[in-house]
Amino acid sequence: MIRRKKSSIFLTILALLLVLAAAGCLPQDPATGATSGVRNIILFIGDGMGQAQRQAALWAAVDDDGLLAMDDMPAAGLLHTAAADSDVTDSAAAATAMASGVKTNVGVIGLDAGLAPVATILEKAGSRGKLTGLVTTTPITDATPAAFAAHVRDRKLFAEIAVQLLNAKVDVMLGGGEDTLLPVSETGCDEKYRERNAGRNTFRRASNQGTTWVCDAKALAAVDPASTTRLVGLFADQGMTRPFSPSLADMTQRAIDILARGPNGFFLMVEAGQIDWAAHTNDAEHVIADTIGLDRAVKIARQYAAANNDTLIIVTADHETGGMALSHLPMGLNGEDGPFPMAGGGTFYVNWSTRQHTPTDVPVTAMGPGAQQLNGVHDNTFVYKVMEKALGK
Repeated sequence: MIRRKKSSIFLTILALLLVLAAAGCLPQDPATGATSGVRNIILFIGDGMGQAQRQAALWAAVDDDGLLAMDDMPAAGLLHTAAADSDVTDSAAAATAMASGVKTNVGVIGLDAGLAPVATILEKAGSRGKLTGLVTTTPITDATPAAFAAHVRDRKLFAEIAVQLLNAKVDVMLGGGEDTLLPVSETGCDEKYRERNAGRNTFRRASNQGTTWVCDAKALAAVDPASTTRLVGLFADQGMTRPFSPSLADMTQRAIDILARGPNGFFLMVEAGQIDWAAHTNDAEHVIADTIGLDRAVKIARQYAAANNDTLIIVTADHETGGMALSHLPMGLNGEDGPFPMAGGGTFYVNWSTRQHTPTDVPVTAMGPGAQQLNGVHDNTFVYKVMEKALGK
């Protein structure tokens, strides 16, 4: 018989939240005062990571008595993800909602539904003297990281996004996307360039502004946090290639090392961007591996927060992808994945209902000052409201 002890607690809580939400018994966006005692904010986004993705990672990585680091937090809730113009959102609209607290249309970044620019939490943190960072396994100009520091009508305007990200003076940017920051005349670190920007050389421009550039794990590890004022690491021409090198946890560690030197604290967004890519192809193996990789990055942040209790950590998703469903027994459905071994013994199987995004609510967990505000069911714009209160006046 398969036993589920502590690892079932989070799932039970979320199931209860769904029932209560349907009955209208949970508070929506409760009014709360400004959060005191927050110096640092770390937001983790698992792109496409719904509850089934988190549960599959838990079963694969944690024994009967444990929880994922992202689940073992005192606050747990659910987020509605609809865009302004569609019940089924995309990463651009959903990330904009979390970054700015404003709903927008599918495909739009950093603008409201009327295409007017909206201020982001990263920009507000920077204006308050905090250092800022963006980390992802996708191109750094992809929709989720872009939504925190760029403002464009179309998420595919990568060259324009690249310029805006560099102009935003984000202190740490780590991920893929060398193609979008180099002109066709530059070879760069990855010679397999395909979509180079034929315009300005954003690499040279930023380098002249004191930016340190790295393009492999060894160079990232060699960076001296004490002497690095601005860091950009691009580890692939487009999205990073599995196995990710450096790992998401390695990038998170180095980002925190650099940002923590700021006298006024920091804001950091970390995205496991390829959970979504794997779910679009109904690739359960990589969905699970990437979700576990995100959890390892969360562990890094928790280690920092253990010694710095003025740090707010939030873990959530922009949307769910694939309609992922789990079972302990094979269902015999077309495209079923498995069996996958469970860390506590036994096996499980994965089935999918689509290769697209779904309107399913996504889980959110949090710890640190102000985390309790995320208990219950909220719109995804509420993540911004919690972070904005944490910034204070």
